[in-house]
Amino acid sequence: MRNEAAQPIIRTLLDHVATGEPWRTTETTVPAYEYTDPDHLALEHEKVFKGQPQLIGLSVDIPEPGSYVTRDQFGLPLILSRGDDGQAHVLANVCAHRGAEVLTAQRGCERRFTCPYHAWAYSPDGTHVGLPDPTSFPSVAVPGPGMVELAVAEENGLIFTVPELGATMPDLQLGPMADDFDHLASLGTRHWRTYRFDLAMNWKLVVDTFLEGYHFAYLHKSTVGPIFVPNLGFAERFGPHLREVLARRTIGELADQDPETWDIVEHSALVYVLFPATVYVINIDHVETWRVHPHPTDPGLTVVDLDFYVPDGPITESSERHWELNWKLTIDTVRDEDLEAMAGAQRGLASGALEKLTFGANEPALALFHQSINDALSS
Repeated sequence: MRNEAAQPIIRTLLDHVATGEPWRTTETTVPAYEYTDPDHLALEHEKVFKGQPQLIGLSVDIPEPGSYVTRDQFGLPLILSRGDDGQAHVLANVCAHRGAEVLTAQRGCERRFTCPYHAWAYSPDGTHVGLPDPTSFPSVAVPGPGMVELAVAEENGLIFTVPELGATMPDLQLGPMADDFDHLASLGTRHWRTYRFDLAMNWKLVVDTFLEGYHFAYLHKSTVGPIFVPNLGFAERFGPHLREVLARRTIGELADQDPETWDIVEHSALVYVLFPATVYVINIDHVETWRVHPHPTDPGLTVVDLDFYVPDGPITESSERHWELNWKLTIDTVRDEDLEAMAGAQRGLASGALEKLTFGANEPALALFHQSINDALSS
């Protein structure tokens, strides 16, 4: 985030650090059945997810022509690729011959995508460019139509698709957040590692856990809790999306510095929810994307894919040790603390013992996220 956008947020956080009080808005509630009811999940798929842009990757995932990443969490096997023209493409990872997966590796760079079944070949933009024994396929033009392409938008270092055949790309509605991502993209990152979580919980519980610092001093008292100011966060909504700022304890150092030199990234974690279900986290020295995908029919199951991005600098033994430690802290904190607690919450909600969840006035980002969901459900 650029300094001019960060200054008013930092001033607000400094005021609350000085008083020891959280930044409060209004207490809200959400019915518990919204986390457990299959009919409600079906409504969410129809009204919240259908037709919505989903983050499929970052521009740095496909840095050059022929670069690709495969994805399989949208209900469609997909390829995110960079064409020879430099444009991003999202292709159904389905061979035009007999439906086999064309690419099976998670990442790579190839000037031709060749199906392992019968060696039908495609350019990175999906054009059919080669097949053995073309005489046996007189109806197939080479070059010609090949892999099915889906809607795609690449803006501010982010790449979105609508994971539905024949769908069009709506307005991304990033608002002022677009400048945050554009600024980050200009600094340079590279993909470091991916991890998949198969979780026994509702998709909203996964997103919810990122949206308040109220639990840091208790659940994370031995991991990240000592790093952050407990029970303090600042949140804003932009269209359906939101941005949350969680202050590190070092933020108090800025009170005696020239505001024109303030760097919010050094003294916070910036948490973005790219509606409906991608959590994008900017930390001091790395970026995380958490792509959350609900089960088609079971409200108590969710798949989450974490991608971890680090500064695009020299790769050394020392740097790899550093990222291993960062990675371990991230995994240990989220998997063994947040997600363990949320799995218990899902069991509690499924028991029927609770009629509603209460979001305190000190948990403003939770209220904003659920407002976005309710807006979509009522549209």
